[in-house]
Amino acid sequence: MAGRTMIGVLIAIGAVVMALGAKVYFAGHKAPAGQPPLADLTSDSLDSLKTAFNRSADSVRIILLLSPT
Repeated sequence: MAGRTMIGVLIAIGAVVMALGAKVYFAGHKAPAGQPPLADLTSDSLDSLKTAFNRSADSVRIILLLSPT
């Protein structure tokens, strides 16, 4: 009986994690108020990224690159 209960709990946790992941994925991505909107980084947009990065030379700057692979 305890084995079935544990399996049920694991399935419920997995379902909640999947639902939250789907919500984040399909809800879109919004930047906080007062922050410029998020942008896609492509080979065409590298020059604008470089310009914006260099424009803020007197403040802390962080570039975070994430890859699914």
